[in-house]
Amino acid sequence: MRRRSLVLLLSAGALAACSPRHSGTPAAAATPHAAVADDYWWFALERDLDKGFCFTWVQGLTPPQVLKRLGGKELERVTWEQLVGSGDGPSVPADRYFVGVARLESWSLIVEDAGDLGVTDRLVRPLSAGTTAVAHQRGPTGHGRFLLLQDSVVQLDFDPMAPAKLSGTRAAELAPMISSVGFGAGGDPKQSMAAAFALTERLTGTKLTQDLLREHTYVFTSVPRPPT
Repeated sequence: MRRRSLVLLLSAGALAACSPRHSGTPAAAATPHAAVADDYWWFALERDLDKGFCFTWVQGLTPPQVLKRLGGKELERVTWEQLVGSGDGPSVPADRYFVGVARLESWSLIVEDAGDLGVTDRLVRPLSAGTTAVAHQRGPTGHGRFLLLQDSVVQLDFDPMAPAKLSGTRAAELAPMISSVGFGAGGDPKQSMAAAFALTERLTGTKLTQDLLREHTYVFTSVPRPPT
């Protein structure tokens, strides 16, 4: 009887050791990776975008819905190389934007070569109505604009080259996240660009990779510029 009790006790201990823990800090391997600038240094190798770009993520809208909100007209379906291959951006006509739109998980991604549609307030505010939009624009000098909007309200607005100068209704709340992704003191265009993409991943929950950009087909679209 004593031996049977001992066996039962040892068996119970073994089962307890194998059972999942319901308290305490989870193992590091089970903790989701928080994106940092080092994850996006590959973007510095994208020479086609050396003269600048604008990436805009819109949550919950399909590409046709994005086109409708922007008043855009689909021209054709193109590959990544066709969309950004020249690296110079569209030169004519000056009264229109030319962008590519693709679906990434629950977001639509607008890619623009050397443009600023996603940070043009008169376009991006209506685009974010009832949803969330994140835009990351970079000019040829490295300076640019990072925008987070929710239902047409600016939550966060800053130049990735000057990460200490934040504005928007959630600027104070998001300041620790901005510090942790690796902007540093600013001044390094490549570091600032990589950190801004890492910040975008944290805000959208969508990881961007070279393969992901290159494997998608984009709806090449003409969008009228708003009057100044």
